[in-house]
Amino acid sequence: MARNSVMNSVLLQRDFLAVFIIIVSTFSWYFPLYLFFHSMLEKLEVESSFLLLAFGVQFVVAVGSAIVGTALARRFPSRDAFLSAWMFVGVIASVSMVALETFNMTYILLVSFVLGISLGLGFPSCLAYFGDYSVEENRGRLAGITFFGSYLGIFFMGLLLSFFSLIVGALILAAWRGIGLLLFLLTRSKQDYGKENVIEVSYKSVLLDRSFLLYLVPWIMFCLINFLEAPVLTVFLGEDFASFVPISEYGIGGFVALMGGWFADSVGRKRVVIFGFIMLGIAYAVLGLFPSIILSWYLYIILDGVAWGIFSLMFYMVIWSELAGNRIKDKYYLVGVLPFLISSYVQILFTPYAKLIDISAAFSLASLFLFLAVFPILLAPETLPEKKIELKRLRKYMEKAKKVKEKHEEKGDM
Repeated sequence: MARNSVMNSVLLQRDFLAVFIIIVSTFSWYFPLYLFFHSMLEKLEVESSFLLLAFGVQFVVAVGSAIVGTALARRFPSRDAFLSAWMFVGVIASVSMVALETFNMTYILLVSFVLGISLGLGFPSCLAYFGDYSVEENRGRLAGITFFGSYLGIFFMGLLLSFFSLIVGALILAAWRGIGLLLFLLTRSKQDYGKENVIEVSYKSVLLDRSFLLYLVPWIMFCLINFLEAPVLTVFLGEDFASFVPISEYGIGGFVALMGGWFADSVGRKRVVIFGFIMLGIAYAVLGLFPSIILSWYLYIILDGVAWGIFSLMFYMVIWSELAGNRIKDKYYLVGVLPFLISSYVQILFTPYAKLIDISAAFSLASLFLFLAVFPILLAPETLPEKKIELKRLRKYMEKAKKVKEKHEEKGDM
């Protein structure tokens, strides 16, 4: 009963349902949309140079609109109003893909432009919304629950879109974003926490924050290695097996994020992040040493799924909020998300050259750099105060002692 009451208080704390809805709906909308848009352009057989241009426009606009969005959000009457307007742009962006089959290059670039805005404009504020509506003691498990829901949503939407044509798929994505907007409007808080008791911060001060950099550098290394190795893995494993990898990892990552959130609240963020880097380093080391053994392929999938579950949990939602403290969190989240956005575009640039890379050397180097990425984290501070970790340990100890006492009393009565 006590555990259930604690769980309920965590889930309902400070109108968390609205936060859960907007983040889950955003992740489960954009990631399938990105893959759907990419697959549609491939079916249209556009030239590789135009593909690079289209996604280049999307990523540049996403980053630019995110910078504009962090400033624009403060000018709206409330952050909820800003986020609602941003989600509505997502509905329009999804519908705009319906006419892609006309194969007008100008129109495709226009769609890429709108898609960039639909992601970047409110994404930092959306993540900061989570940071402001959660507290340190429960932030890990809240993030774990949220990402578990997001992974399930991504899997469901990706599977659903695989059965439909461009027009139907685009309308499904628009409807999904619209449903998310409607649910958010119905559950959003009556109070706006975005403008109370917060300190303005510049991008310069964020980038000069030593603690921030000690977490950012390993995150950059992971993103670059992961996205640069993805085309190499496709060449090495074959397209059929490689297509199985992300599906499996979404399932693994969702459950790991759920469990990782609880561990992050119990033992601290730093230990959990280090564990993720070690797991991924082992995964690439095994592939480098035993590339021809199929068992090593499956071990890689498991360990990479574990790492993605941990890193998506920690580097999307938890770490940057706690490093920001009582400062405005939007800019911390924006800089924290940039490595992922930039690396995903670097992957597109690198893909044509993946066949030229020596497989064994690529995996061995990846393993080496991932193990090196642990060192900055060892120097980084723990973002969850040690007192709160010790308090939770004490509570667990007291609960165990109480159960032992109750058992002895029951035996005494018998």
